[in-house]
Amino acid sequence: MSLRERLLARPRLADTCMLRVDDDAEARKELERARTFLRVLQFQGDAADESAVRAARADLERAEAAVAACYEPITLRAMRPGDFEALIALHRPREGTGDRAWNLETFPRACFQECVEADLTTAEWEQVWKEVLSQGERDELCTAAIRVNVRIPDSTLPKGWTQSQV
Repeated sequence: MSLRERLLARPRLADTCMLRVDDDAEARKELERARTFLRVLQFQGDAADESAVRAARADLERAEAAVAACYEPITLRAMRPGDFEALIALHRPREGTGDRAWNLETFPRACFQECVEADLTTAEWEQVWKEVLSQGERDELCTAAIRVNVRIPDSTLPKGWTQSQV
């Protein structure tokens, strides 16, 4: 596929935030217990009973599923670049504030609302925003929405990842 074809077919990027919807404390304890038990069995090497190892792996899978069930994925899809720029224009920086590129009070939330893909209505999101989400969760969702639109490089990629090592 040519560069032209790849660029013209490029989909709008998306990111997923995992939002905790249930208390995961007990599930995490069980997950750690299952991981530890499996490590102990694996440490035994050939001396470990194969059926015990299989059962421990099954326990680990159940524990991982229990932790995962405490979270709900929130998908944020990038807007078209022109739409993102128009949204910024609607939320201009305020004079005499720490605003730089946009209004820090209104833009992040508006960006989130434009990017979120979920079966909640705008009114339902407003209720969740006001009554359910912590400040940290709101900040994380807004940051993810902005990041997917400005296409900030992934900081987890190692330096020089595009160069082959000979």
